[in-house]
Amino acid sequence: MTTLFARIWPVGLTALALSLGALESRAQERLVLVTPPNTVDTVISEVITRKAYARIGIAVEISKYPGERALRLANAGKVDGEVQRIDGIAANYHNLIQVHPAINYIEGAAFTQTKDFAIKGWQSLKPYKIGYIRGIKFAERNTKEMDSLAVGDYTGLFQMLRDNRVDVAVSPRLNGLYQMKQLGVKNVRELTPAIMRFELFHYLHQKHVKLVPRIAAVFAEMEKSGELAAIRAHVISVLMARAEKKLPVCDDDYACFEK
Repeated sequence: MTTLFARIWPVGLTALALSLGALESRAQERLVLVTPPNTVDTVISEVITRKAYARIGIAVEISKYPGERALRLANAGKVDGEVQRIDGIAANYHNLIQVHPAINYIEGAAFTQTKDFAIKGWQSLKPYKIGYIRGIKFAERNTKEMDSLAVGDYTGLFQMLRDNRVDVAVSPRLNGLYQMKQLGVKNVRELTPAIMRFELFHYLHQKHVKLVPRIAAVFAEMEKSGELAAIRAHVISVLMARAEKKLPVCDDDYACFEK
């Protein structure tokens, strides 16, 4: 009996160790990324990052928080990274690693109800009262020395524009057009041309430094093949069609973006 027990025990321990190891491995093959809610450009990058990580066997869970809070969570390592942010965020959030190449882009645009002028860079906005979404860094940085006001979300932004509390609303272009459709906003138009274009990059917390070259290689291949552009066009088409019907973004399972 003792001999039999001695033979079985190591096997049992080995099986248990292998089982625990497999569970740990599976746990490691999941990343939690954060991003602000209610943005069209972010949904594009959510679809892109999920597809890219799936190719190296990693599932992505995406949690949504207000812009500044999302950055702080990512920088503190409480989550694994940011879905997307503009170039250079790591200069102020030192624990984040910028992954190249860019996976998406946004165009900064101005929307108005009462004004009519041609956009010639940021300085053309200076005479006006400007509203923007808190946490959208390009708007915050470039209107810092102007008469500007930060608000929490797009509903509040367009309400301020409607009530003439601001003259101009600055927003990522696609987000503004989408929210206008979704909220049924009338009598607001986009000023042209776009103020400027920003490339968007994925960011990982420094604890995942070894993962950076792996996911960067996937993004590079998707860019080279034209897949990044194709995903962007498809997601925009689906989202705008849903906005016309007042349907929510299907970012719980992303099923509506499957071709």
